[in-house]
Amino acid sequence: MKKLVVMAFALTLPFLMLSASAKELTEKCDNCHGKDGNSEDGKVPNIAGYSSSYIEDTLHAYKEGDRPGIKYKPKKGDETDMAEVAKNLSDDDISAVAKHYAGMTFKRHEQKHDAAMAAKGKKKFDKKCDKCHTDGGTDPDDDAGLLLGQWRPYLEEQIKAFLSGDREMPKKMKKKFKKLSHKQRANIIEYLVSGK
Repeated sequence: MKKLVVMAFALTLPFLMLSASAKELTEKCDNCHGKDGNSEDGKVPNIAGYSSSYIEDTLHAYKEGDRPGIKYKPKKGDETDMAEVAKNLSDDDISAVAKHYAGMTFKRHEQKHDAAMAAKGKKKFDKKCDKCHTDGGTDPDDDAGLLLGQWRPYLEEQIKAFLSGDREMPKKMKKKFKKLSHKQRANIIEYLVSGK
């Protein structure tokens, strides 16, 4: 019986160590993304409730240099960026972080917005974007970023990155995105910022 207990403990030890390591990692992530994965700073996105595969893909993109990191300094801590953070993560780390935040609830931020622009933006979004970003980008099963109620500064920064080519777009998105006018993109952001 004693042997069985020792053997069972030996088998579970790596999992206990991984969860302790994941806790340490996510505490560092919380410093920018918020304790529950919902950021309090408009430059930093909420990541709570994203699908684990989307978070994993994103972290691998940062790690491999396919997605640029934007320098950010939290209130407590040193300036860094996601590419810098991700390069030190193992595949197990990435998987643990992804599962942790996927299990949390995305909270939409209340932000000032122009209701008329938001209404136009919703129509355009439904027509151009809804196929991959269902219901305003609220469905984690799409394996895409959650958008409705996301911070305005973050959304605007990502649009700039897409336009400059600093952030790569999927081919399907690129076709539709290029056809949007500046005004249409502004309306879509207004809709996403409205949170409804």
